[in-house]
Amino acid sequence: MVKHTLEISQRPVRLSLRHQQLVIKLPNDEGERTFACEDIGVLILQHPAISLSSAILHALLESGAVVVICNDKHLPAGLLLPTLTHTELVPRMMAQLQADLPARKQAWKAIVRAKITAQASLLEDPFRKKLHTLTQAVKSGDSENHEAQAARIYWPALFPDRYQEGDKRDPASESRFNALLNYGYAIMRAATARALVSAGLQPALGVFHHKRDNPFCLADDLMEPLRPLVDYTVKQILASEEDIPSALTPGNRKALLSLLTHTVTLNGQTGPLMAALPRYINSFHRLLTRESQTLHSPVFEPQWPDDPF
Repeated sequence: MVKHTLEISQRPVRLSLRHQQLVIKLPNDEGERTFACEDIGVLILQHPAISLSSAILHALLESGAVVVICNDKHLPAGLLLPTLTHTELVPRMMAQLQADLPARKQAWKAIVRAKITAQASLLEDPFRKKLHTLTQAVKSGDSENHEAQAARIYWPALFPDRYQEGDKRDPASESRFNALLNYGYAIMRAATARALVSAGLQPALGVFHHKRDNPFCLADDLMEPLRPLVDYTVKQILASEEDIPSALTPGNRKALLSLLTHTVTLNGQTGPLMAALPRYINSFHRLLTRESQTLHSPVFEPQWPDDPF
């Protein structure tokens, strides 16, 4: 079952718990809405005047939900993750800790190849061919940094108008282009971290990312092949707007949140991304523990208008 992604952003509400259901009390005597906690995958708290209790947070985490808290710029500032959602938590975590360096390097090679392949699917020739060539050249641990080489081709080719205006991909930039990307990536990161915890893996133990102050290194590793789906959606958003607003609109956020229900294919099975993520994580675990030599990652089929470029 695909779980709900709920965003509360438009007005102040009060959240409470009743019979294991999230109760959203609307302002001005407008009534309330309820959702079973077990049906919620991601809850995004964006309005600054939301009130809630620790009981509702506990119930959501116990049901396996992720709670994302946004800042005054509508961008996710932090998230709460469940910790005990898998019956084999300790054995899986021990296997993750014991994975040797060659296994981690092979896993990162597979991740990078999957990412560049997904990027290539969004481009036309000759850029597509260039990325496919780079994909085949990726070595263990991506020792020659083909990921960065692909990025230098990919971004200007996918967003030529942005780059001609000097609005390049920069996570620290506050431009609208980068704000859209950052919001989409944050949603993807939260969903990936949730799937990792549900699978009994530790999100802090990455195979490539390893900052000491980053509790989601492995989530950052595994979301890499999913980033092009965000890029694809952002390109569609920018192409559909004649007058570009200065901030993210509710419609923009809705479009990016819908990424979790976007149809993808994984190892021959088609369905929403949220349902594919656990299979993706399990495929990674089998690769890391040498039970398999193949990483099966979600792929999607871009549907462009007649002239996307």
